[in-house]
Amino acid sequence: MKIISLFSAFSVALGGSLSAANIFAPGDFIIAIDAAGGSQSSSPAGEPVTNILDGNPGSKYLNFGEERSGFIVTPAAGSSVVQSIRFATANDAEERDPASYSLYGTNDPVLSGNHSLGNGESWNLISTGGLSLPSARQALSGAIDLVNATGYSSYRLIFDTVKNAASANSMQIGDVQFFTGLGASGTALLAPGDATLAIDLDFNPPSSSFPGGEPPSNAIDGTLGKYLNFGQAGSGFIITPSVGPSIVDGFTVTTANDAEGRDPQSYSIFGTNDPITSLENSIGGSENWALIQSGQLGLPSARNTLGNPVSIANGNAYSSYRVVFDTVKSAGENSMQIAEIQFTGTIVPEPSVGLLALLAALPLLRRRRA
Repeated sequence: MKIISLFSAFSVALGGSLSAANIFAPGDFIIAIDAAGGSQSSSPAGEPVTNILDGNPGSKYLNFGEERSGFIVTPAAGSSVVQSIRFATANDAEERDPASYSLYGTNDPVLSGNHSLGNGESWNLISTGGLSLPSARQALSGAIDLVNATGYSSYRLIFDTVKNAASANSMQIGDVQFFTGLGASGTALLAPGDATLAIDLDFNPPSSSFPGGEPPSNAIDGTLGKYLNFGQAGSGFIITPSVGPSIVDGFTVTTANDAEGRDPQSYSIFGTNDPITSLENSIGGSENWALIQSGQLGLPSARNTLGNPVSIANGNAYSSYRVVFDTVKSAGENSMQIAEIQFTGTIVPEPSVGLLALLAALPLLRRRRA
């Protein structure tokens, strides 16, 4: 991207011009994706992961990922050597209590997101084993002693099993505390406000698929034949325009022929200059994607109708784009659909051999002037 940005600046400086045009064309490389694939982690609004730090077991952390769900925590106190853990059970449903655990540590910066797989870092296993939490509700457990002499800045605690997976629909815990000494002695390391993320190691595969006659290529073919994706919310596409790198500044969407509830209601647009290695009907996350813009769509109720143009504030050039329709008008529908989509913007011409030579010679010219 640095080369593209540098060339754009020199093209203008040398009297060149960048052409404004439609960016998508029939025949461009395009694949269907469903970005909603990923971790199975999710929590009710009133039972987030931060509840494990508040010292009140009545306010629990619940994760519908159930087995293999857990959390990542970065204590504000800094690097520490955890020697023991103690839990407080939640207010109800004993079958949801954790029955085993695995504790990991890392000194990497935490890049994982909330409700992710929690694999954005390199994790070292500290301890794993069974749990015998009390049947009493909102009750403290005994201390779980660890054999550990290594300090870590962040920890990942996974609850590998629950007491009764057949009847439980989730995992829940009231409170969790780490200690620097055995038997819950020494310093308590976790405090309200520590950076905490809910995670689940189980992968939820993308649900992207489309009928044979309604592929993603229909969205850029210049006709009203539609693109439909059964991934519904979170589905979309990746496209590599044949015109080459471009600076997108707006887009339009044309509604499909029926079922208004399937219309996209919101969007997120990403760009990359990486080669595309994501597969058809995957999450579409194999590349490094930069968010360009996200927002709401106000598509018309009329069918096969062009929506109002959406402006994009963007000054960067990209060779490929990832478009995700985060929501549709009606969650009760079984799919997402559009007839057409078109990006507008500035097409960045390929640099000439002479200009590339000039750019390569700039360091030498600077040294001579110095």
